[in-house]
Amino acid sequence: MFEADNLCYLIESKIMFIPEKLSLVHTDSHEQIKLKPTASLCLLLLLRKHAEIVTQNELLAFAWGESHRQVSFNAFYQSILSLRKSFLQMNVEKQIITTIPRKGLIIQPEITVEIIQDPVVVEPQAETLLPPVTAETAAEIPEKQKKVRLNLAEVIIIMCTILISGVLLYPRVFSENYFSGYVSAKKYDGQCHYFFNDDASNHIRHEEFIKEHPEMCSDDKFLYLTAYPETKNISVILCSTSMEQSHDNACQSIYYPRYDRK
Repeated sequence: MFEADNLCYLIESKIMFIPEKLSLVHTDSHEQIKLKPTASLCLLLLLRKHAEIVTQNELLAFAWGESHRQVSFNAFYQSILSLRKSFLQMNVEKQIITTIPRKGLIIQPEITVEIIQDPVVVEPQAETLLPPVTAETAAEIPEKQKKVRLNLAEVIIIMCTILISGVLLYPRVFSENYFSGYVSAKKYDGQCHYFFNDDASNHIRHEEFIKEHPEMCSDDKFLYLTAYPETKNISVILCSTSMEQSHDNACQSIYYPRYDRK
């Protein structure tokens, strides 16, 4: 799926994006986050076009290939949201991916991106010393080789089956289950439906943010709030309807890189 050019991208001098491994790695803490394939491809195209606006159609065609016309808005937005959530978890203070209304997405010029050639270092394997072949063991070699080939074939068949099943099932499972990681919050004053990321150790910051920003809640909108007690970043996705129930949704992304409690 990726173009194998062995290039890595150093973002803000602290986050290494490794396309071949679909991973983000923090250069200081060595924390690693595995990305979904479509999210990795979206990030790869945005980095290649650093400081340029990339349209939704360009991202869809690059990340989903020939099937991009069948991809729902929700599936696309979930991939972008997963990227933003990953950067939040790595405590990146700046907003890496910016939404330009009615135009597309961009990694702004002030975000530093360094392209690094990442050579693959292969450690030499220790030489294996085989016992001398005798007349007794020589007769056993063909039968052993036959068994090894049979086992290898079985392994390949199983791996191919798993891979094909994953490719067929992944879009549906990811689309349906991604927002299952957000839990419905208790009802607050106003007409909003609030959802909090469930992987946070507590929801104190979520609740404080809602109390401080009642103006966000209007017209029966759906608000997806991502925050962690350990970081100052907060991400808000404000949608006209539920992510799970509609393929035709209008959402607005708001990012607070350093939201301090009052």
